[in-house]
Formats: sequence, structure tokens, C-alpha cells
Amino acid sequence: MDLPIHQPYENGKGGVEIGLRPIEVETWLERDELFSTEIKEKKKLFLEKKDEVLMTSEDSEDLQQEVLDLILNYLDTFHNNAFKVNKACVENLISGEIYHFKDFINPLELASLLVQEDLIVMRPVKDTFSLQSASLCAPTRWSLKEKFGQTLSEIHKGVPGYIEKIDSRVVKIFNNLPNEKIFERFNWSIFDSPELFQPAQSKSLVEINNLEPENLYLRVERQTIRRLNVSMSVLFTVRVHVDHITSILSCKKSILDLIKAIKSLDEDMKSYKVIKPFEENLINWLKSKLANE
Repeated sequence: MDLPIHQPYENGKGGVEIGLRPIEVETWLERDELFSTEIKEKKKLFLEKKDEVLMTSEDSEDLQQEVLDLILNYLDTFHNNAFKVNKACVENLISGEIYHFKDFINPLELASLLVQEDLIVMRPVKDTFSLQSASLCAPTRWSLKEKFGQTLSEIHKGVPGYIEKIDSRVVKIFNNLPNEKIFERFNWSIFDSPELFQPAQSKSLVEINNLEPENLYLRVERQTIRRLNVSMSVLFTVRVHVDHITSILSCKKSILDLIKAIKSLDEDMKSYKVIKPFEENLINWLKSKLANE
């Protein structure tokens, strides 16, 4: 079993931090062997739960189109072996599927079906930014309905330490994002399910279950931010990676890093991440794997 491609808990990291780093444009969006599976899941959610995973404000069509145009240009430049873009449609050259632009009321929905990432657009409002359009098919225990229209501070007010430690800096970063620059950061958590769609209510289910370490999964969010040059909004992308907890057992350092990261979390963050119900069992289990080497 391969190690997880991203391990943001490396060296015991995991608390509230900004952690942004610049990346090259060609690495902006990820595409891997899970593309078809994840797009299929998005289509199912758009069909069955569209009001939960796609929300746009009434005056956001131009903003959505800006996002779609940006992604189409990216695919045409860096993935033209997989996509063919023309004036009327975009074709997936691997599957043969053709998306006609006229068939989509919301450009953001089409944009979401072309990439594995979720797409969230934060529009400038006075001195901050508010969530004005989003396709969110892989939520990590939060509700798009609840967060829609909220500012950066309001969206993160429930995150332990966010307001006190980094809120003002995040707003400043959004206000001062340079054009054509892309930044990346990561979050990690531990879940009891490999499902990408984890709405807010899934959090309470973990708290009442007696979870065994062998049934846990590492869930990593790769997030990017970049400015939209026309609307001056900020496009926030989120790609979720899920790996079974056993994926790190072949690497002693990864095991030690995760143990340290869990122990280093403040108690309120452990509660927020819903790690406390299985923390002791998981750490003892990981230590037992080290002892068996």
C-alpha cells in the first residue's frame, strides 16, 4: 500500500496555522486515477442533493463564468491530452463525454465536473470577503447552506483559536493577494469513513460510535487560493484525499509524525476534529505497530 501523497501532519503539525506556500500554475489542480470515480460521485450529488452542494447568488453568473473560463484555459494549456475545448463545448477525450455550455444554467456546475476539486468563490465585501458561489461535494463536516453568504470570520468562528490567532491575517492575505499567483495549504483529520461527502451531521455520528483504529481513515484537504482578475474575488479550491489508516504503517516516521500531531493538538481542537472518542485507542494501536517492527 502506497503512503498518502500528502502528509500535512508531518513533524507533528496540526493546529491552527495559515501555512500558505506559493505554487507553480501547472500544479494548481490535481488530476489522478480517481478522476472518473470522483466526477461520477459529483454528478450523483448534483442529481440528488443539488441544493446542498451547489449554491450561487443571483448576480453571480459573470463571476461563475470567470471561474469556468479560468479552468477551461488551464485544461486547454496543461491537460489538452484529456480535454478538448471549443466555443460550444468541452470534450473529455478519455471518456468521450461532451459538455455543451448551453446545457448548464450555472457555469460553476460545469466547472466542477471538469476537476476533482471543489470550487468556492469568496467575493470582496467592504474590508473582507463573503461566500457568494460554491460547488462543494466533499464537505468536511460543515454545511454549505449554513455558511453561504457568510464572511471569512463568520465561516471559521467555530474553529478553535482561529479568531484569536489568524483571523485578521487571513483577511489581510485575501485583500493583498497578487494577481497570477497561486498559494497552497493543507488540513488533516481522521474519519471513520472513506466517503468524500461528509456533511455537518456526520460529526455527531462519530461521537456516539465506539471506533476501532482499524476502521479509521486519514482525510487530507489540499486547498489553493488565487485571485480572479476581473471580479477581484478569490477562488478557493479544495481537493480531498482519503487513505486508510494502515497506509502509513510501512513508514516509521509517518507513524511517529501522526502520533506527535495528535498529541500536540489542543484539547478543544481534538474535540473539534472529533479525535477524542478514539484518541487513546489509536495512539496505543500506532505504538503497537512500531513495537512490532
